Formats: sequence, C-alpha cells, structure tokens
Amino acid sequence: MPIANEPGRSSTSRVFAILHACRRSPTPLTLTELARRSGIPAATAFRLTRELIAEGALERNDDGSLQIGIGLWELGAAAPRQRGLRHAARPVMQSLAGHTRAVVQLAVAGHHEAVCVEKITGSRAVTNVAEVARGLPLHATGVGKVILAYCDDPGVRAVLEATSLRRYTARTIAGPGRLAAEVAGVRAAQVGYSRGELTVGTTSVAAPVFDAEGRFVAALGLLAPEAERVDRLAPEVRRAADAISRRLPANA
Repeated sequence: MPIANEPGRSSTSRVFAILHACRRSPTPLTLTELARRSGIPAATAFRLTRELIAEGALERNDDGSLQIGIGLWELGAAAPRQRGLRHAARPVMQSLAGHTRAVVQLAVAGHHEAVCVEKITGSRAVTNVAEVARGLPLHATGVGKVILAYCDDPGVRAVLEATSLRRYTARTIAGPGRLAAEVAGVRAAQVGYSRGELTVGTTSVAAPVFDAEGRFVAALGLLAPEAERVDRLAPEVRRAADAISRRLPANA
C-alpha cells in the first residue's frame, strides 16, 4: 500500500517512492500511473519527475511515459563494491557463456528481490526477463533461491515468511512451506534451480559467490531452454562461481 502521501514525509522519501515505482514496473509508466503507484499527489509527482528527468534519473519517452534513466544506473554502477564485483565476475561469465552458449547473469540481494548487476548473452536464445539493474523475484528464479539460502537481509528473509507468493507460471512455488524446504536444499547442495517457474520454456541453475572472508555477496546463474538438463551444467556453474569468489577481495 502506498505510504508516500503521509503528512510530513520528506521530499527524499517521495523521490525514492517515484524511483521504486518505476523500477518495479515491467513497462514505462504514465505520470498518472506513477502518482498512483507511488502514493504521491499528481502535482507533486509532476514537479519531482521533472527534476529527476533533468538530472538523468528518469527518462521521458516519445509517448510521455516515464522510466528509469541511464543517469541513475551510472550512479549505481560507480559504487566501489558493485564495480569490483562486476570487474571480477565479467571475464568468468564471458567464458561460461561462450562455452555453454547460454545466458549468464550475476545477481545481488535487493529489497525483497534479486537485482541483476551483470549479464552475458550466449548464442542460444531463451525467454529472459533479467535485464541489468532490474529486479527478479526471489522465489521463482535460480539466483533468487540462492540469495534466499545465503542472505540474512531482513527484506530477503521476509519473502520466506510471506503467507502467499506471486505465481508467475503453473510451476511457480507459491507456498512458503515448499519454498523453505527448497531453499534448505539449495543451501545443502550450493545450487539453486528454477524450472519454468518465472517464464515458461526457460530453466536456470545458480550458485553462490563469496568474498575472501567467506561472506555471501552474489549469485551466479545460467539460463537455458527448459528442455535442457541444466543439472548437468550445475558443476560448471559452481566452478565458475568459485572462480569469481577467488578473484574477490575480503571487502568485495
């Protein structure tokens, strides 16, 4: 439920409400939709979006709809921790994508979701909604399940405690009990799977990435056609995740 219109809420929190509303939408939003989803009066939303466009944090399309701007991504990409992680992971991801011809993605824990921070596309096309800087559901993706297994962030843990979860396909695990059991298996095997649970026809396998002190930092995932036996690719994904881990310093 939107809370951005609460009396006394700061301008900063309203700006972030607008940005989060755009980030969570799979398609660009009209100003009216943006105001409704963020809980901000239309006049205030108009003023704030105009300022965000000027700074490059939002972009206005030809039809007037709004979406996250490249300026915001450039700011996030400049964070030393993410920059170091992506620098360490990219050559390993390129090698894995070239060898398997699959889509390879790197995701970190976001607020109630997994956030894709790097992606390498192999020569085989699959249905893939993992765009860089976009959120992915934790309960319906391989990288998300790995994050659920290893991340102690309260927002991540809340997904495991939710009484109901969004069903994306007929195979999505929507019951919290089943999800908790699967996540326990992920931790035991250090591998997470999603078989047609987010998009029909696509399967994924993912493994955890740790820094030099053994702290979980990211999930490395590989996406392939659902007909493929991705369990056969699991050892390669684990080796690649371990290779990235060895390239990370203690403060990654």
